[in-house]
Amino acid sequence: MARTYTESDFEQLSFHDCHIYALDLRTADADVGEWVSELALDIDYILEWICPIGAAAQFRVAPASLVFHNITDLSIGIDWGDSGFRTSLHPVSIDALEREPVADQKVHLDRRYYSWKVRLNWPRAGVIGFGATGFTLAPSGDGIVTGRQRLSIAERQRLRGAC
Repeated sequence: MARTYTESDFEQLSFHDCHIYALDLRTADADVGEWVSELALDIDYILEWICPIGAAAQFRVAPASLVFHNITDLSIGIDWGDSGFRTSLHPVSIDALEREPVADQKVHLDRRYYSWKVRLNWPRAGVIGFGATGFTLAPSGDGIVTGRQRLSIAERQRLRGAC
């Protein structure tokens, strides 16, 4: 079983070419005493790049939940363009996950706070930006070896144990 990662593992993780297949806005509700907002991205996480000399690259890919905690200032800039209603959605591919410390934040004074950017390969120039204390990355198992950098819906369901 794959381990769970946090922001303390950030420097050792790569999100390059991982695909986002679901986005969940978990908003706070002060009326019932819930004060924490989260942004959850369901991704196909590339656990391993297998690049033998003289052979096609393969990837060990697992479905994973990437959850950012204590979200503020969310901005989602994803534009598939205007095809005249002829082109359906294509997968969202991550180029890089970037973070910068926020020196003068006023919400979570007991811990470090960061400005995060999820920069996208596709759609081109897409960016998801926000503030957060950190994240949890939880792959579902050890994944499968495939020639693609993402999973099919059926592969995802099987690996997550869904019916």
